Amino acid sequence: MMKKKLAVISTACLLILASDPIPSNATPDSSSDVLDQSTDVDTTEDVKAIFDSLYQEGYSLGEEDGYAEKKFEQFDQTTGLDKSSEEFTWFMMGYTVGYKKGQQQKEEELKTEQENEMAAGEEEGYQQGVLDYKHATIQSEIDPFPSKSSDWNKGYVQGYKKAISLMDLSVKAKKEGYDQGLENDSMSVPSMYDDEDVTRQAFTEGFETAQAEVLKQQKKQFEKQGYVQGYHDLSLEVPAEAEGELQTAFEQGYEKGQKQKQKDVKADGYDSAFTYQTYRAPKNLQDKPELEKWYKAGFYSNKDVKPLQQKAYKDGWKLGKEMSVPKKYQQNKAAVAMYKKYFEQGQKKQDKTVSHILLGSGIVLTLVVLITLWRLRRRKNEETTLDS
Repeated sequence: MMKKKLAVISTACLLILASDPIPSNATPDSSSDVLDQSTDVDTTEDVKAIFDSLYQEGYSLGEEDGYAEKKFEQFDQTTGLDKSSEEFTWFMMGYTVGYKKGQQQKEEELKTEQENEMAAGEEEGYQQGVLDYKHATIQSEIDPFPSKSSDWNKGYVQGYKKAISLMDLSVKAKKEGYDQGLENDSMSVPSMYDDEDVTRQAFTEGFETAQAEVLKQQKKQFEKQGYVQGYHDLSLEVPAEAEGELQTAFEQGYEKGQKQKQKDVKADGYDSAFTYQTYRAPKNLQDKPELEKWYKAGFYSNKDVKPLQQKAYKDGWKLGKEMSVPKKYQQNKAAVAMYKKYFEQGQKKQDKTVSHILLGSGIVLTLVVLITLWRLRRRKNEETTLDS
């Protein structure tokens, strides 16, 4: 009887394991051959309950063996001896499906582990590739890491090569983005650069760099235009094409031009004080009260006229003194002209004084000579009288 039972088990196992997996919801129904066989069960519900119990028992054992990839690991010499042929068939149905399920779960876990290992290696390889590219230390041959798995090392190589390739492409993308930024105001990223963040960012960076340069140049031009307009004391008229930052640049230039004009007019007024003794408004400013006000302020701010006049006059009066304009005024033509004027006046005064001195000295010298001659003659006459 035991030999017959074992033979039935072996035959059932071979037939079931050789067949396709049976769905987990496979259950006998009232039309099955099983129900046509004689059993101790009277109703379909009872048959289904027994089937489910035996199927689940086999499924659990099969799932464990399938995960361990060891068929019949959970079987022993008594497995199936307490079951009829029909019951053992149901049990083996569950075992076969469970075995396949365990196998599949194990394969999925191994696959996930491999994918995680490769992903980790790829991420580290990518980061290292980016650093090596930036530092110009690209590795032509990548040595494996002994402490890492083969999947990790495979991912590392893939990540490193991907980084180098993307960095090469990003250089090209940045250049094309820059060129586009010089020509157009709106950015259009080519599809070959739009799929990766690195290349898309490089293209965008190049475009924005060019746009910033274009804007800087435009602002410089509009500021210059505004400066010219402000310096010539024209009313503020912002060009229609100057909007936003360009309008601001134009207005700033206009303000700078006006301030420089005021500064120059005030300097002209300051210089005029060296030329004129009293204030006089220039004809070209008589209809421009604001500028004339700055001119007048410059004139009266000049406190250097009298000290420079006095110095020039004294320098000219001194004997042997050459004209030497103080360094502070050497670049001011009006100050130099005034210094020269008063230096020459000092020289004229010096010449006149010297002439008077020489004239006075000549009269005294003549008297001294006459007196000396008179004394010598008188002494000679006295000596002649004594001898006689």
